[in-house]
Amino acid sequence: MAYDDSLMAPEPVSPGQARDVLVIGSGFVGLCSALWLQRLGHRVTIVDRDPPLPGSSYRHACSYGNACTIATYAVTPVALPGIVWRVPGMLANPFGPLAIIWRYMPHLAPWLRGFVSCSSPREVERIATVLERLLGHAEAAFAPLHAEAGTAQMLRRGGSLYLYKSEQEYREEEDYIALHRRHGVRFDVVDKAAIRDLEPNVAPLYHRGLYFRDAHHLSSPRDVAFAFAQSFLKRGGTFLKGEVRGLTPTSAGLLAEFGHMSHPAQTVVVAAGAWSSALAGIMGDDILLDTERGYHVLFPEAGDLISRPVCFAEQGFYMVPMADGLRAAGTVELGGLALPMREARTEAIRAGVARFIPKAGRATDEWMGFRPSMPDSLPVIGPSPADPRVIYAFGHGHLGVTLAAVTGRLVADLVSQRQPFLDLAPLRPIRFSRWGKPLDQR
Repeated sequence: MAYDDSLMAPEPVSPGQARDVLVIGSGFVGLCSALWLQRLGHRVTIVDRDPPLPGSSYRHACSYGNACTIATYAVTPVALPGIVWRVPGMLANPFGPLAIIWRYMPHLAPWLRGFVSCSSPREVERIATVLERLLGHAEAAFAPLHAEAGTAQMLRRGGSLYLYKSEQEYREEEDYIALHRRHGVRFDVVDKAAIRDLEPNVAPLYHRGLYFRDAHHLSSPRDVAFAFAQSFLKRGGTFLKGEVRGLTPTSAGLLAEFGHMSHPAQTVVVAAGAWSSALAGIMGDDILLDTERGYHVLFPEAGDLISRPVCFAEQGFYMVPMADGLRAAGTVELGGLALPMREARTEAIRAGVARFIPKAGRATDEWMGFRPSMPDSLPVIGPSPADPRVIYAFGHGHLGVTLAAVTGRLVADLVSQRQPFLDLAPLRPIRFSRWGKPLDQR
């Protein structure tokens, strides 16, 4: 993917154009948006119920528990052609990559309709083109943030490996593989011997694989988030602790209300992940955002057993070597924000790791988080139709960490009232009706 550093050195705005900006959310998208806004000369405050500061666990954040991979190859949306016929088989497999909490289905139905509408070959090609353009700037947008925060040493550049158990499973992915080729993704098709050389501790339950050489991962997304927070403070930023419950337009901007406090801002950036749709609703914007509940399990004694993220395509989760052990993360459970963690999902991950990496040992930590996901696998980046002083930056699904910095760079353009360097029309907030019908997709 392209590394265009010229776009990542924009001129700051003039002092008269600098704005007081409130960023709601301190996940990777919120932090990167705040850092890019500061780089362009704006005065920024971040509000979050538990920001990444000393004494915080940060466990509530999706950015804490993700699969840690900067997946610059991930041009394929989740909804691929034929997905509707594959779902029953996924649901029937207790160790499979997908689960649905059925009592949530009435609420989920419009999102699922939108999801299915995005699975046609034409729509998949359109979405992949948009993702290709975003991903092409992902590393470039992160580079100055890592340089300033001193976090470049937390990047592990060993690529990423997708494994297929049989020739049939591999052949069933031919369209997926061809889509990557059409969109400029570099990868090698590797055989059993090559896989064994790359990852000798992975059980030989594979036929062949895809090796995405340009991918990399973070040794600790939590530590990166804390370092970014310190960069933000050093540039004069402010953190407020609280949960925003109201946004009131005023003649000077907006008033954010949380707890017994309120905070004025000329511009508000909503980067609250899966909780963002409620804030958009306060503004009168009905955005078809829903939640994929993702899980991880940590194996502290297994961090050195593999050298890169490894994904068994059949089971749909990553095993990632990290500073504190092996993190097995992923799976999709559709069930909203309110219901508790389900032990069946973490048991499925444990069983998978025991099968694929027999030496992994005992797991000591389990986690569940909420991926904010749009039906088309594209984020929401753009102004509120109700009030352009509110900028939305959420809905990144499985690419929240990967696309965080390029999202922040685009948010900085929008707040600075500059023409964004990418076309944001496909990412506009209202692109589905409340019943899941696509609206004038471009």
